[in-house]
Amino acid sequence: MSDPVPEAALACQLAEPLDPLPSDLREKLALTALLCLWTFGGYFLIGLSYDATRGHSLMTPLDEAIPFVPAFMWAYEAVYTFLLLPMFVVRCQRLFRRVAWAYFWVATLSLAVWAIYPVTAIGLRPDVTNMATDSFHAWGLRVNYALDPPLNLFPSLHVAIATLATLCAAKARPLWGALAAIGALAITLAVVFVKQHFVADALGGVILAAVCYRGAVASYPSDAPRDEVAYGWRGPASYLALHLGVVALFGAAYLLDWRPFPE
Repeated sequence: MSDPVPEAALACQLAEPLDPLPSDLREKLALTALLCLWTFGGYFLIGLSYDATRGHSLMTPLDEAIPFVPAFMWAYEAVYTFLLLPMFVVRCQRLFRRVAWAYFWVATLSLAVWAIYPVTAIGLRPDVTNMATDSFHAWGLRVNYALDPPLNLFPSLHVAIATLATLCAAKARPLWGALAAIGALAITLAVVFVKQHFVADALGGVILAAVCYRGAVASYPSDAPRDEVAYGWRGPASYLALHLGVVALFGAAYLLDWRPFPE
């Protein structure tokens, strides 16, 4: 009788060599597209359906003491690519499916809380009507204020996604998680410095991400072969290229003087 196959070898369903276009790319893209549709569709449906003036405030003395720093928009906007990080670091399809479930629960629980207990940014966001847009970050802040409804604050989806993406990256390869933690910290600081969220929102996002990670991802075998679970340096490098490309598109919009906000 042959020896039993080690459990670690069964932990990952993928066995092909490292490839920037793996055979499971279509499934990853499909799951990601469905999650984005569910999350952002619900986000704007709730955000545009409620009267922001009737929302709750979570203002504390700490929120009032935190300065308004528009330059943090560089970090705040990073979450829109950061949410895709697991696609570039998680190679094992089995683990990626668990990551997708964790994302689903972060989004679903956030949507439920936003609908039941709407928190408003009115009174938190400063008046930027007369803010000059002679810098990229000031322009970005005014665009964000114009397009993003002043609702859906608690828990912070920005912080929850950044935290969850970091935890999932660490599960795949600790080094990728350590590097991602730098970005997650910057995003977390940004949500309060650009006055998009209260401190309580950020704390709620961290807790939500931790709970969903523990429920869906944490039990994945940690002794699985690293090369079968995570991509090598080409994965994070590809993510960085994507992020810089998105920044370049925003830069082009800025140079073309796109202004979706009132003058």
